[in-house]
Amino acid sequence: MTRLRATLAALVVAALQGCGAPGAGSGRLPGAAAGADRCDDPEALAAWREARGAIERGDDAAALPLLKLACQRCPDLVRAHCAYQDVARRLGGRAAEDMVAVYAAASGGGAPVPAYLRARLAETAYAQANDLKKILAEHPGFAWAHLSLARVNRGQGRLSESLGGFRLAARSDASLIEATLERGQVLAELGRGEEAAVAYQAYLAARPADDEAAREFVALLLYGLGRSEAALEWIGKLEASGDRSVALRMDRAAAYWRMGQPRAAAAGYLAVLADEPRNARAALNVGLLYYEIVPKDDAGRDRFWPGARAAFRMFLANTAASDGYEQFERTWAVPHRLRQIAERIGAAPEGPPTLPELRWPEQG
Repeated sequence: MTRLRATLAALVVAALQGCGAPGAGSGRLPGAAAGADRCDDPEALAAWREARGAIERGDDAAALPLLKLACQRCPDLVRAHCAYQDVARRLGGRAAEDMVAVYAAASGGGAPVPAYLRARLAETAYAQANDLKKILAEHPGFAWAHLSLARVNRGQGRLSESLGGFRLAARSDASLIEATLERGQVLAELGRGEEAAVAYQAYLAARPADDEAAREFVALLLYGLGRSEAALEWIGKLEASGDRSVALRMDRAAAYWRMGQPRAAAAGYLAVLADEPRNARAALNVGLLYYEIVPKDDAGRDRFWPGARAAFRMFLANTAASDGYEQFERTWAVPHRLRQIAERIGAAPEGPPTLPELRWPEQG
């Protein structure tokens, strides 16, 4: 190790030794680290902000020295330490070796932060869980350990145990708002949708700019809870923030469908197909609307089934059966519907289907 690296390691180790003094405060469990994730050093905070920007741009090399500076100047800034570890691991080589050496040499005198940062570097989930449990045995209110142990339990499929860990993390330190989000995700996985919605709402109230979480919430509201109007409100917020993704446009069309507005739904799917002609799911949904949702009698079938036929043919031409549902539709359900359509209105015209054939048919 060069003299420069040795000096840097010594500085970080010395800083780590003074972090995470146990304490209790309002809203904390006994044993919470009162100083964790706090920093009053303007230079360190500026470096931390700049590092986050570099990480968001995918520039780990630029972030690394900034993270080292933030960790040196603010030893209790756990988020910066975690980012430093993650960036160094992604960079690999000497960056990773130096980082591991720094935390292996750190001694916190019983304080939880250094032990926690070493636990993050454990090679297996089993070892990490054991290390985290040891920390919590001495510091039962150390929120970061609750959060990481909950994540380990979630990764191992112990969802009920992870729920308790996420709850304790959020209770121990309100700044760990990600614990509320992840608790909502687990509740959704367990089918406890209404409880999950409460968690998502609490998280998004604190982090309204987290578009990824908002998109998850839209999916929960729309497909898990059937609350289409509420989903539309969040879709509008995402669109206002600049989200023009096909996935969100498909969600808007689905919301209209579930609200009993098939024409608006069809228009949404057709707009997607205008931009992505090979979007098989959009074509399938138009076909389903025209085949079984809109027609209520033989006159309706005569009017809408030609469009359904074109949509189903477009689906078959473009689908690669990416999941079990599409595989079922491709191999059995859609061919069956096409046979039913042919028996009533005749064979399909020559040539591939076109987008104009999928437009909502006007009254003739």
